[in-house]
Amino acid sequence: MNAHARLIPAALLCLSLLACSKSDSGSAKGSDQQASSKKGDSKSGEPDSMGGSSDAVKIQAADQQKAGISIAPVETATVPQLLTLNGQVVPNDQRTSHVGVIADGRITALNVLPGAVVHRGQTLGEVHSHSVHETVGALLQAFAAVDRAKGAVTFATQARDRYAKLYGIQAASLEEKQKSEQDLLQAKQSLSDAEASVHMEREHLSELLQVAPESLNANNLYNRELVPIRSPIDGIVLTRSLTVGQVVNTGDEAFLISDLSTVWVTASANEKDISLLHNGAAADVTTQGFPDLAFTGRVGQIGSELDPQTRTIPVRIVLPNPAQRLRPGMFAAAHITGSATRTAVFIPEDALQNINGNQIVFLTADGVTFRPQVVKLGTHSMGRAEIVQGLKPGDRIVVKGSFMVKGELLKGTVGDS
Repeated sequence: MNAHARLIPAALLCLSLLACSKSDSGSAKGSDQQASSKKGDSKSGEPDSMGGSSDAVKIQAADQQKAGISIAPVETATVPQLLTLNGQVVPNDQRTSHVGVIADGRITALNVLPGAVVHRGQTLGEVHSHSVHETVGALLQAFAAVDRAKGAVTFATQARDRYAKLYGIQAASLEEKQKSEQDLLQAKQSLSDAEASVHMEREHLSELLQVAPESLNANNLYNRELVPIRSPIDGIVLTRSLTVGQVVNTGDEAFLISDLSTVWVTASANEKDISLLHNGAAADVTTQGFPDLAFTGRVGQIGSELDPQTRTIPVRIVLPNPAQRLRPGMFAAAHITGSATRTAVFIPEDALQNINGNQIVFLTADGVTFRPQVVKLGTHSMGRAEIVQGLKPGDRIVVKGSFMVKGELLKGTVGDS
């Protein structure tokens, strides 16, 4: 047998194997297509709610009961009309203090930085002041004048008593007796004037030093040239405007301090929305810093004048801030409960799940087959979420145990892949 003859059986064998391989591949492909067709047939007529995926999961009633899954129809509710305003967190002016310097001089000490918690009466800094030095000198002179006046009164009293006795024994004239009495009156008047001067200078110095007037006397006035800068309230230092060594004038602002246990949110409402606003209206405020928290407050003031340029009116919202999470400068969105009402679809927030970045609920028509439905959310209130797109009244959804349904759905997806 020549070489050509030996190649013919080998070629026939290869062709036979190739044909078998193609036949097996076609059978497998046909089986996959048939299975896919059956899978699609099981959900025919259901909308594609997950961007091309029409996956559904079946959970029998007994299994639903074990998993704590509950189904309920979607209902509408009448709720107040909400007005959302963008604004900013600012300090409560009624609990904020601009702490200024009360005497000319030079800053010798600053004891706190922005962010520090301070208490009423706490010394925040000190100013060396020549004005205090001059006031101390004036008060010392007034104390000395009182001492001299007291001595003069004592001397005049003794003189009057002596002339009264001499006049009684006709050893002094009436004119001398009357003059001694007049001298005593003048001495007492001088003492009264000196004491008034002490009172005035002491009050002035006590204001500068921020101490009780009665604590100032002639023995403790030396080295009293430092004027304290004290906090008038409990709060947090928001700003510090001065530096050590800086020369200051009376009234220069040193610190801005605010009690942040309550804050304001200032916003602006459009002219067309004014009718929805009223003082005392409830407001839920959200911030980027705490996206999962809603801070509840009330409208404290609605402006009395419209801005002619923007056609808006200022709105102030007062917020309790006991944990002091809200900080001045934060951007905020205020959802204000208006006086009007509207009808909307609401579902329990527990019905919502997140799949691939979408908010979804699980719809069911027969009570055992569940498919994910993408929804668009509106407002949130009292554990309920408003649905603005994706559901209609009467739709039956999972209201409890949606997480278990999600788990079963994702389990099937992983298995298919």
